[in-house]
Amino acid sequence: MTTYLSPEEVFKKLSEVVTPTSNPIQFRWRRSKKPYQGQIAEHSFKISRVIYNRNSFLPEIEGQIQAHGRGSQIKIEIKLHPFVIIFMSLWLIMLVVVALMILGEALFKEIFNLAFLIPMGMLILGLALPRIAFFPEAKKSQKFLLELFQGQEENSI
Repeated sequence: MTTYLSPEEVFKKLSEVVTPTSNPIQFRWRRSKKPYQGQIAEHSFKISRVIYNRNSFLPEIEGQIQAHGRGSQIKIEIKLHPFVIIFMSLWLIMLVVVALMILGEALFKEIFNLAFLIPMGMLILGLALPRIAFFPEAKKSQKFLLELFQGQEENSI
């Protein structure tokens, strides 16, 4: 994204909406008045939206701020937490293996086994979860940052 704001102004605007965190795992008995939490450095940031419920698919937002002409260029990467990616990958692989085992047995015995539908349903759910929980949050954060920096979008999620 590009903006007419200088890198210093971008840093100032980020500071106004981000609660600094030193520990990524914090107890939330105090409600933050700022919508995001994370770490801001001079030319980079790593933030996530403050929520008061559970969402393992909450996007992590990493950005690099560079001077660009009279303004700034902000490279933003919105992604899932690595642990969530690893867990979901292992879970989906396990479901595929179980489904193939049940399907193989059904083909060998030449009868349809209803147990095949359980891992298939879980597989469909596992593939749908990121679409349901991650992408809406990512779009919300992307829109917020575009408005905050009064920027122009170069590419979408």
